[in-house]
Amino acid sequence: MKNELKKYLERFIKLSDNEAEMALEFFEYQKFPKNTLILRSGDICNFEAYIKQGCAREFFTDHKGNEHTVEFAIEDWWISEINSFEKQVPSQVSIETLEETEMLMLSLESKKQLLQAIPALERMFRIMMQRHVHALKKRLLQNMSRNAMERYQMFLEQYPTVVQRVPQYHIASYLGISQEFLSKLRKRNMDL
Repeated sequence: MKNELKKYLERFIKLSDNEAEMALEFFEYQKFPKNTLILRSGDICNFEAYIKQGCAREFFTDHKGNEHTVEFAIEDWWISEINSFEKQVPSQVSIETLEETEMLMLSLESKKQLLQAIPALERMFRIMMQRHVHALKKRLLQNMSRNAMERYQMFLEQYPTVVQRVPQYHIASYLGISQEFLSKLRKRNMDL
């Protein structure tokens, strides 16, 4: 179960076998059924999670009751509401599983202990955060500068496996368009 996480950690830093085993002890395995809300907007996020198997999404609900998907996460990715997690403030988003999902969860206290025990992992978390910020900025710029068809095509290129795994209405909410318009885009895209 934890082999995948060990390989992930070692992409960033070289760990001795002893350090790798020690690092894995700080994570707690959890398995969630499909459509489980693991973080509710307004609650404090108490985890950073490495996804071993499955798919999840981060989303918020606007004042009209419409859901807007912020991001998807699949195998070998992480998911959390980092502002809520780090500052221990109420989350502005919710996180739900879209498939039966297996995660390795890291609590804030466990993360502090982990970084104290293996300071080199600070580098990994810093790089992960930088990549996340870059991805969010890229998405923001795409949303501001690309039309819906271009955004859809970029989504297909960047996340080919996600398209097959999540309901179309979640993809539409991620792209900032209606489900009906997404259907038109999909048809038009097939005709190209």
